[in-house]
Amino acid sequence: MATTMDSWENADRREASRARLQLRLALIYPQREGRPSQPIYHAKTHDICLSGLSMVVDDNVYQEGEVTILLALPPVHSWASQKIITATAVMTYAIHSSKLGAFKIGMTFLEFKEDGKRLLQEALLQDLGKATDGGMRRRGTRSVTGRTRDHRPRGW
Repeated sequence: MATTMDSWENADRREASRARLQLRLALIYPQREGRPSQPIYHAKTHDICLSGLSMVVDDNVYQEGEVTILLALPPVHSWASQKIITATAVMTYAIHSSKLGAFKIGMTFLEFKEDGKRLLQEALLQDLGKATDGGMRRRGTRSVTGRTRDHRPRGW
């Protein structure tokens, strides 16, 4: 029974492949009439895909309606400049995780400005190692994931 529950908790229920990238972001709330303006909230993504992202934050920053997100992509090369993506999004959930000791906030992208979607796609492909079937990061040649604890090369 635990296996079934673990499978459900770890299942990828998104429409697009996700990557566990920790990108810096700024969350900008819209100005509402008759309300004081809210400060810009800075955080990092927990994971991200072309359809949305999640972030883990200390405070519950959930708000209904559209918000603007600025995402800082890492430079492709050491000599290249950092790219900033601007997108509008809606927050889809906010849960408090006792395991993480923080709030996990999910967002769905509505629209990207200029070539933001293409830039994000390139960053995701680079991180995912050209995207595998399941959408999760491909194991590297030095990875020990999937090996038994007693795995040793022959002759050791």
